[in-house]
Amino acid sequence: MTPSAATLSLRSNHSNSKPLIKQFRSTFAPESEELVAEKKKKMGIIRSSFSFISGTVCGIYIAQNYNVPNIKKLGHCAVSMAKQLEEKYRKPKSRDDV
Repeated sequence: MTPSAATLSLRSNHSNSKPLIKQFRSTFAPESEELVAEKKKKMGIIRSSFSFISGTVCGIYIAQNYNVPNIKKLGHCAVSMAKQLEEKYRKPKSRDDV
């Protein structure tokens, strides 16, 4: 099997001073690297905070329209129930330990 002409041209260009990836980018991606970096800076704040903002908006909507339990109150109830269970099933102190 003989290699195609495109493969031969890629192999011959490989010894060139520019790496193959940069040649590909300059051929098929006309935007400069500075322009791409500038676009990323502009969209950086929106992209990085999108999940936070959407989570906040969803949380506000759910809190206003649904009966959401109070987590603090639920936590205190769980702790008091755990204390009661511990006291109920605690090993009795022996007289030798006192």
